[in-house]
Amino acid sequence: MSEVNEKILVIHPGYPKTGSSSFTNSLKSLNVNILAKPIEDQSKTIWFKLFKEHLYKNGYQKKEKEYNYFKLKNDFKDYLKNFFNNQKRVSVYSDVGMLGRMGNIFGIYNLYIIKEVIEEIENELNIKIIIKFVITIREQHDIISSGYYYGIEDHSKFPSINDFFKQVIQFEEYKNLFDYTLLVKKIIKIFNSEILILPLELLEKDEKKYIDKFCNFLNLEINSNYKLESLNKNYTIEDNEKKYFLRKMRFSKINFLLSSIHNWLKKIEIYKKNFRNNTLLRIIYRNVIRNEKRVLVKHNPNLFKNEIKNLYKKSNMELEKIANINLKELDYY
Repeated sequence: MSEVNEKILVIHPGYPKTGSSSFTNSLKSLNVNILAKPIEDQSKTIWFKLFKEHLYKNGYQKKEKEYNYFKLKNDFKDYLKNFFNNQKRVSVYSDVGMLGRMGNIFGIYNLYIIKEVIEEIENELNIKIIIKFVITIREQHDIISSGYYYGIEDHSKFPSINDFFKQVIQFEEYKNLFDYTLLVKKIIKIFNSEILILPLELLEKDEKKYIDKFCNFLNLEINSNYKLESLNKNYTIEDNEKKYFLRKMRFSKINFLLSSIHNWLKKIEIYKKNFRNNTLLRIIYRNVIRNEKRVLVKHNPNLFKNEIKNLYKKSNMELEKIANINLKELDYY
């Protein structure tokens, strides 16, 4: 009887603004298969259509498409089989937004799809796939502030940051938006797998320890000279406090015209698909992006900080026990 080949699959269902981009960037230096490669147009990938389109169709201003689920699932399985057939022991599926926005219960069903696909691959290739999870997290008060200012284009249509903090504190459905323990419990229930928690604060405090934790988790070597890049920061440090930027457009007649053209063209399918490739469309887009500026938000960075910490204290303490990580030293409570 032939010995069963053993592979490791690491799943990183990243949430925006939790250090997901920095983690994904770190994979470039490791001897691993990278299954979900960050590309400019995610909407064309199998995994976007299978896992994310139904979760993000409004945010991407896309018309809902009818897909053959079973064909997509089989295409995704065939895509993964190419990696499990090669010589590398470890494969990493790191995909920001795979489970939708934080707190989206519908995104959890994607985990069941992956489990089913992996079980089919094991049978078809006669291999054993050990599944492990990496969850990147960020202290709740910090992620609320960062997500509020980075993720909302038109704040006039949303409550003020002051009112939003109040909603998080007062309503159970808002509280669950930023509870990592709920996700970890779901993962344990579905996969019963090892889970590594990587807080963004650890990366900022001790980069070497952050890298070592991940490499030890997978028994991998990393170049000792490698430095992680913390990407897409929308804050600066002043007086030992994080102060956030809000993106705003520099006003001029030409910038206003280009911005208007860009926003109007975004509604047209051909523009959305081609503005990075067509020369004229790319000029319009680049001028819009180039003329954005970052403006420091004038609000108290400690606004409702203690209240938010107290709100998630019990959950974070429970997460410590489940995942064997010290969140208290990282100021989570």
